[in-house]
Amino acid sequence: MLAAWSLLLQGCYKSLPLQQGSAPVANKVWVFLNDRGRVALADRLGSAVDRVEGTVAAADDSAYVLSVSRVFQLNGYSNGWSGESVKVAREYTTGFQLRQLDRFRTTLVAGGAVFAVVAFLVTRSLTGSGTTPGESGGPPAQQTH
Repeated sequence: MLAAWSLLLQGCYKSLPLQQGSAPVANKVWVFLNDRGRVALADRLGSAVDRVEGTVAAADDSAYVLSVSRVFQLNGYSNGWSGESVKVAREYTTGFQLRQLDRFRTTLVAGGAVFAVVAFLVTRSLTGSGTTPGESGGPPAQQTH
């Protein structure tokens, strides 16, 4: 259930169009690498990297410093990282995309989850008395021989 919830939360983010220039510090971004960047950063990020996901720790006119959370390869595979700091020169990128939480979709998902839990609880007798239907709940009848 937690795995399904985490997948739903990924859908609550939206990616803004590809941008150039300075990425805002403390925002989650995808930095897209060009061919020169793939070659230059292969020893740090791995081969055939398409984009790097992370939080911008610093940015200036020449480079981004990212706290990396995931690296995506051209073949579709990705690897999770635990926040290692990587400096990416701007000349090695085609740009970046901001990733922002979509409040509407997040509210929709949260509301749906609450509705599902309430519906589950209402349709189950989780607060029952412990007797099965048809039982009186009284003392057992005396047997006569």
